[in-house]
Amino acid sequence: MNHHLAIFDKFKTKDELTGKAKRQRQIIQILYFENITHNTKVEITKKIISKKNKLWRNTYSGVYEDIEKVFLPYNIIREKGRIPLKRGPRLLQEGGTAFYELTENGMLLLYCINRGKVKLNFTKFTSDHKLGELFNRISDINSTLCFLILEKYIVTCYIKKVNILPIIRQNLNQVYKTNLELTLELIESILSTSTKERRVMLEFLSQIKG
Repeated sequence: MNHHLAIFDKFKTKDELTGKAKRQRQIIQILYFENITHNTKVEITKKIISKKNKLWRNTYSGVYEDIEKVFLPYNIIREKGRIPLKRGPRLLQEGGTAFYELTENGMLLLYCINRGKVKLNFTKFTSDHKLGELFNRISDINSTLCFLILEKYIVTCYIKKVNILPIIRQNLNQVYKTNLELTLELIESILSTSTKERRVMLEFLSQIKG
C-alpha cells in the first residue's frame, strides 16, 4: 500500500482532490477545529462518518493508516496522551489508547488546507525572525499568495524528503526555481508598472479567469 502525504493529491483526469486527500485533510481539521475531549482514532472516525455518511470499517482503516503510516512518521501529529482501556487484554488496558494533537508541521499544513484563513505567527516557523515577520506581513496583505507559496514549498520538501521546518531561505529558493519562477515574475511585472497599467493588467487577468 502506498503511504504518503496526500493532502494535495488530485485525480489525473479532473481537478478534484482524491478521496485520500480529503480524508487526510479532514483528520487535520478535526484535530484543530472539533471540540473533542480526546482525539483518538475512533473519535476522529466518528466525526468523519457523521459528516460524510461513510462506512465505519473503510473509514477507520483509512484513518488508522493515515495516522500510523503518514502523520506520525512525518511529525504532522503527536501523541498528546493516553486513555486507559476498560476492556480487552490486560496489556492493552494498561497501555491505553492514544489521542493526538497537531505539531508545528501539522499547523502549517492546516494553514494551507484552509487557504490562509488560520492565523499563524510565522516567526515560530522560520529560521530567522526577519523572514518570519515578512511572512506575517504577506499573510495579512494577501493570504492567498502566502498559502500558495507555502503549498508548493511543503510539496517540494516532502518530495525531496527535506524537513519543512524551520522554513529556510535556501529551501524557498529551490521552490522558486522549480515551481514558482513564472508566477512570481508575473507578480513582479504587475507590481512594477504604473497604477493605470496595473489596472489594465488586472482587468485582463479577470477576463481570463472568467
